[in-house]
Amino acid sequence: MFYFIGDIHGYLDKLTVLMDKLLCQAAGNDTIVFLGDYIDRGKFSSEVVDYLISLSKKTRTVFLKGNHEDMLLKYLFGKDDGGIYMFNGGDATISSYKKNFGSFSIPDRHLDFFNSLLPYFEGDDFIAVHAGLDPKINNIEAQDWDAILWIRDRFFRSNKRWSKTVIFGHTPTFYICRDSLIYDDGEKNIIGIDTGVYYGRPLVGLRWPDKKIFTS
Repeated sequence: MFYFIGDIHGYLDKLTVLMDKLLCQAAGNDTIVFLGDYIDRGKFSSEVVDYLISLSKKTRTVFLKGNHEDMLLKYLFGKDDGGIYMFNGGDATISSYKKNFGSFSIPDRHLDFFNSLLPYFEGDDFIAVHAGLDPKINNIEAQDWDAILWIRDRFFRSNKRWSKTVIFGHTPTFYICRDSLIYDDGEKNIIGIDTGVYYGRPLVGLRWPDKKIFTS
């Protein structure tokens, strides 16, 4: 089985509560897929990264890249035009690293983690991405990088039905539908699981293929 985890955004407490519940049921050959946005907004970004690195050493894991990790890397390499990173909660991540390392100094193991993040993860009957896919492009390998990290309405408002279930984060589900924690659109074959933890909502995990939901 596969377990998909939505956007964490530095909320270590919600992550650990969710993982305690999930790991009690996950088998040794199950894979946990994280959809990106591990950092920013919440107070414990560096601690979340440490937790995930530690988890990867004892559990089968896949880590996707979110737009917030992309913004961090661009900020670090002087490619943050217009202060986009700070506008999107980067100050919380900087504070977390200063608190734990005395300055805004990202250790090599964290940089290795950020640089190893994948754009997508594909199974026999699903494609996991951070934000979504361009509905005009059918070949996953031809997808635009910015779309995978940033796309919103153009993806989930499209009438396209995907041949494989697209499981995504990035857009808090209450922006799409207000009556459930996750957004499961059977007609389009897409499932959104970013609940918006920084709005006080729980972090969600989705088990595949039975769609069992775990919450923090």
